[in-house]
Amino acid sequence: GAEVGGEGGGGIRGSGVECSTATLATEHAALSRLRRFVGSGMAASADRHIAGTGEADSSLLGVPLALGCLSPRHVHEAAAATEGCGWLGSHMEMRDYFIYAGMAAGAALFSSRGWRPVHGRKGFPKGGEALVEWLQPAQHENAWRRWATGHTGLPLVDAAMRQLQQTGYCSNRVRQNAASLLAKDLRLDWRAGAEWFQWLLTDHEVSANWGNWSYFAGAGGDPKQRHFRTVSQAAKYDAGGLYVRRWLPELADEAVCVEAVLRPYAHAVEGWPSPLVDPDTQLTWQDAQRLSETGRVLPAGPDPHRGRRQPGGDGVG
Repeated sequence: GAEVGGEGGGGIRGSGVECSTATLATEHAALSRLRRFVGSGMAASADRHIAGTGEADSSLLGVPLALGCLSPRHVHEAAAATEGCGWLGSHMEMRDYFIYAGMAAGAALFSSRGWRPVHGRKGFPKGGEALVEWLQPAQHENAWRRWATGHTGLPLVDAAMRQLQQTGYCSNRVRQNAASLLAKDLRLDWRAGAEWFQWLLTDHEVSANWGNWSYFAGAGGDPKQRHFRTVSQAAKYDAGGLYVRRWLPELADEAVCVEAVLRPYAHAVEGWPSPLVDPDTQLTWQDAQRLSETGRVLPAGPDPHRGRRQPGGDGVG
């Protein structure tokens, strides 16, 4: 299935930069970055399966694309001409999809029930109204504030939201986890999340952001229900805790072991709040079984991220 957003499309997938991207907000600078990223082999070898992406793992082209300083055709053509870069071209195609879908949707893009008729589909009654009763942040202010400010008690989501506030960026992977918690666990109106991202993203694009949020909430063109288990996601994509430690000072101390970084609420980490939702719902069946049998979420063996470069070093994400 499609991932949320496009490469720098301002949706749930972003550009990859943590600091100010003003230096790339010109055509000359953007084309220079594109040539370097694709031509040097970085794009072909990019590790796109970690929570925190760095300069070598993301194009950094989100802002110039969003501002119109760079044509997605240039990106697509460069990717198509270089072996191993097909993923970058597919991101441009997905970005275009959401833009055209937004044009087709019009004002319905901002409807809580979604914009595409889904008559007769499982989970949707006649008329296309979603069965989900979205809760309003104004009536659940504590939950909303904790999610929006990165104090849910779930490390991966909290790191994502604090990075987003501080830099205007966080990676596709962690954006998806934050969206899942808001829409699927807290059941807060997904449009509030979309609007919060709109205010904070440096590479925001209306159709990509709103279209992707509705998609992830199950109210978009593909109403499939998606639920990310955020603790298991952290174990899979940030097993060494590098990303979470970077953005959460409470867990930065090396005395906090990796298992405690994954589940600080279960390890009496000083100052860590109780999770906003039942943390058992944030584990896959396999991880829950391993935890029950061994007392650990991570499988035994060497840390898969030990020695890996710290994501986002030198001001890029």
